[in-house]
Amino acid sequence: MTEKDMVQCRAPLRIGLAGGGTDIPPYVDLYGSEVLNCTINLYVHGQIALGGDQLLIRSRDSGEHFNARNLNQLNLQGSLAIQQAVYLYFVENHNQGQFIPCAIETWSEVGFGSGLGASSALTVALIKGFCELLGVPNHPQMLARTAYDIERSKLKLKGGLQDQYAAAFGGVNHFSFLSQYDNKVTSLTLRQPTSRALESQIVLIDSQVLRSPGEAIEAQSLQITQCNTLRLNYLHNIRTSVIPMAQALLSDNLEQFWSLFNEASKQKHQLGEAVLPSSIAHLFEYVMAQGALAGKVCGAGGGGFMLFALPNKMAGQIKENIRQTFNTDIVEVEIVQQGAQARTVQHNTPTLSLEPCVWT
Repeated sequence: MTEKDMVQCRAPLRIGLAGGGTDIPPYVDLYGSEVLNCTINLYVHGQIALGGDQLLIRSRDSGEHFNARNLNQLNLQGSLAIQQAVYLYFVENHNQGQFIPCAIETWSEVGFGSGLGASSALTVALIKGFCELLGVPNHPQMLARTAYDIERSKLKLKGGLQDQYAAAFGGVNHFSFLSQYDNKVTSLTLRQPTSRALESQIVLIDSQVLRSPGEAIEAQSLQITQCNTLRLNYLHNIRTSVIPMAQALLSDNLEQFWSLFNEASKQKHQLGEAVLPSSIAHLFEYVMAQGALAGKVCGAGGGGFMLFALPNKMAGQIKENIRQTFNTDIVEVEIVQQGAQARTVQHNTPTLSLEPCVWT
């Protein structure tokens, strides 16, 4: 690879279908975790270009810049901490500790704090990109494990395990986490009519409230540490719902799937104000009253997107009612099977621009 070539990378966002919250320490280490999620056609992108005499990092989302001429200038803080931490990981582990002059640019198709795993998708995408850049062998387990270690150990960011694994593997997956460091990944192959029917019912609705995932996760973790029996029972029920929900999908029984989904969502929302605050509860209740089959707050809660399943015959009218009443974004999604990707773009290729390349 020459200094004029560029690596472009991306990783998909995910929607949690079951088991969210059980993958967060200390619960996962004490009781194990079951999670069901799928990746969707919304992505976090990155591009890395060698050259120059310094490290340049730019986020298109925030407009923030960072530059350094040596490793001592890295601070691993602020909104560009993930980009710095991934860079430093590869310098220390795959470049003999030698400074790598390059330019890193990142952007997301959906804002961070969406509840769709964007921060971890960013980490996974950049790890995949640097593996391509430096010729480092990789596979989904390595990408997910490295991303988790960078976020939780290096940056001390609060959170669970499912986001990194979803972004790395892609598709519809059942993750069994025996602890933070032991897992089993089972890919679910849905019949095409079931997959299409699932996609046709799902919508994401922006709550228009910026979520604070760290606060929600901290509150939930504290309750476990303090042996909050009520919360533990909620999480146990959420965990045990995962396998029946996976079986319902594999049996093409979406009616049963959404029924179980609703029961699990009620358990999640009973975890308190940190998950379903009063500032967004009115939107949730409105959509359910309009005839939604199921619904829940995405991610750890507190804001961001909500996921709803709408009956096909009523979907158009329900969406129009939501737009007129709340003037908010409604996003329709497709399930994607491919996890994190990266490729080298030669300097004379027309796709070497500010727009993402055409992916296969």
